[in-house]
Amino acid sequence: MIRTILPTATGAIEIGDALPTYLIAEIGLNHTGNEELARTMIYQAALSGASFVKFQKRSPVDLATANFLDAPFAKCPVLGRTQREVRHRLELSLEAYQRLRCYAESLGLIFFASAFDIPSLDFLLQADVKIVKIASHSLTNGPLLRRLAQLRLPVIASVGGSTSHEQDMALGILRDNPVVLLHCVSAYPTPDHMVALDTIAALRERYKIPVGFSSHEVGIDISVAASVLGACMIERHFTLNRAMIGLDQSISLEPAEFAEMAIKVRRLQAARGVSKGLQDGEKAAKYAYHVAVCANQPIRAGTVIAAEMLVCKQPLIDPMRYFTGLEVESVIGLTAKIDLVGDTAIPRDSVSAYR
Repeated sequence: MIRTILPTATGAIEIGDALPTYLIAEIGLNHTGNEELARTMIYQAALSGASFVKFQKRSPVDLATANFLDAPFAKCPVLGRTQREVRHRLELSLEAYQRLRCYAESLGLIFFASAFDIPSLDFLLQADVKIVKIASHSLTNGPLLRRLAQLRLPVIASVGGSTSHEQDMALGILRDNPVVLLHCVSAYPTPDHMVALDTIAALRERYKIPVGFSSHEVGIDISVAASVLGACMIERHFTLNRAMIGLDQSISLEPAEFAEMAIKVRRLQAARGVSKGLQDGEKAAKYAYHVAVCANQPIRAGTVIAAEMLVCKQPLIDPMRYFTGLEVESVIGLTAKIDLVGDTAIPRDSVSAYR
């Protein structure tokens, strides 16, 4: 079994093989810097079936060069003209993080966040965030990974846009951390032909750690399929309405969609497993419609039973009391201990091996 332990506000949960697929509602920056909106989104995520809610934390000046931050940024002009303006507008205060974490935990959710730089990691530690997300484009941030390794913090890490060699290096740095890896494709939205869901199993086999799916495709079908293919977690961007202003609203699920995904994932989770033979719920059909070995004519006590005296017919009634059709050869040559009625199942205790 490949499993790991992640902390919660009240203890810990186990993640991995033969356990539920946990759903992450990535609120990210869809709150647009508004704490009350963030609070509402947490509430809706809880109603929609999420187990985790995830935010994003950046220190723009520590993450990017001045030229990059001050270049024109056309993605969401309502929020600002440059990356610097947009990023500063979207950040929440330490006190807001602490309040939101406490609120999420009061609803039974696990609150965590992506740290994009070391000052943001320190910020999250001050907010008492117990799990840190490494976003895909942070998987190659060696200093950040080494800081996490020093702290031995539990990590959920996405691998979008990285090579196998880069993944090896990153996980080598984090070898002593509890890690859940998320298969991810850094294309927004991700076309179906790029999703490559079998990567979930390949990553699990390669690294021997639990693997989930950070999904950016349109709709919920592929995410649901990922749960059947062994994803221990599914992370989806979450919004109240895709028409809202924001950087990631257009690739996010609305509450009703997230809830539908949760229902389908949990139904399929209940349907997984390996059959261990006859189940109680199958017995009625088995006993009614499987065949028993029957006498096709009256057979007197003391008669040695020949093949031409037998026929297989429904109902079996009870395989503990009657021979199944697979056992017809074993009845040939036995001796009737009592008179057997024609067109009737032969009880096991009515025949003997003795002549």
